[in-house]
Amino acid sequence: MRTSESTAWGPYLLVVAAAAAGLGVIGLGAPVSAGGAIMGFGFLAGSLVRVTVSERRAGALAVRSRRMDALTLAAFGAALVIGSLLMLLRLHDS
Repeated sequence: MRTSESTAWGPYLLVVAAAAAGLGVIGLGAPVSAGGAIMGFGFLAGSLVRVTVSERRAGALAVRSRRMDALTLAAFGAALVIGSLLMLLRLHDS
């Protein structure tokens, strides 16, 4: 059965692919900070896509209002990137 509305999966798959790539990098033995940064930049890219594309083309990224979706993705992305960068700091010599 075919529906009259089709969902655009491109933006959603961008975020999922970035998250999978980050986890894959970690699984292959790279530092956790590198994988976290990849995932964070994927979320930030998803936020940018959510702001710029229409409701119809946002597909599965459109859950709430455009502003709320973009803010949520940007907050998760920024938290992952900042957390990943903070993991690189040496705070003590133990």
